[in-house]
Formats: sequence, C-alpha cells, structure tokens
Amino acid sequence: MILQFPATFISKIALLPLMKLAGIVAKGLGEGAFFMSMEHYSNEIRKKLGFDAYPGTLNIKIDKRASFEGLNKIRIEGYTEKNKKFGGAACYRARLKGIEGAIIVPDLTRHDKKIMEFIAPVCLRSELGLKDGDKISIEMLK
Repeated sequence: MILQFPATFISKIALLPLMKLAGIVAKGLGEGAFFMSMEHYSNEIRKKLGFDAYPGTLNIKIDKRASFEGLNKIRIEGYTEKNKKFGGAACYRARLKGIEGAIIVPDLTRHDKKIMEFIAPVCLRSELGLKDGDKISIEMLK
C-alpha cells in the first residue's frame, strides 16, 4: 500500500527563519580558504548542503555564544590523508541578506567562541560589499 499525501500550503513554504543572530564582520585567520578548497570538504558540502562553497568563510563576531539547539545539524565528516587527521564540522543552514549558506562550526578551531564562520556559494564580502566592523543579521533556517 502506498500512502500519498496532497501538497499543502505548509509543504510549499520556503525555508523560514527560526531565529536571528546579530554580529559584526571580523577579520579571519586566513585558514577558511585553505580548508574550503580541500576536495574532501568541497564534496561533502556540495553533497550535504547542495552548493559549491566559495573557498573562504565570512567571520562574524557575536555578543554571546550562539545556541543551535532545535536546529537541523548537518554533519561534514572529517577524514585522514597521509597519516594526518582533518576534523569534521557541524553546519546549520542560514541566510545573510538574502544569500543562503550555512554557519559552519569546525570540530577543531583556533577561533574565539564568539566567532562564527559563514559559508556560501559566493564571496560574501564582495557580493554584499561587507568590510570588517559592519553590523549584520543572520537568519538561522530550519
């Protein structure tokens, strides 16, 4: 027996924001570009998030540590290459000024706990004209 359900108004709604996080654009450590360019991570992001990520992250300093409780966590797996281990990450779908991407939280990081990293299919700094110190609001998506 195959169950079929009619399309409903709810099933046609795009990803709606669950909460907003405010912060300021911050200078990064320069490591995001290195990791985002690695084939393993590129493939994982494409497969699990559905986009080719720009090779870099936008760093955002928030006032307090963010809680991702209740959000859908998308796991990016780590791997080992030539006896060197590379950690995985948790991703949470998000939108910044109309551009959908994800907050990526690496298992291993040298960032302060108040720094979040945003990945997207475009260079957010160029696309949105962002510079260090700009105030932004991120919509966390389900």
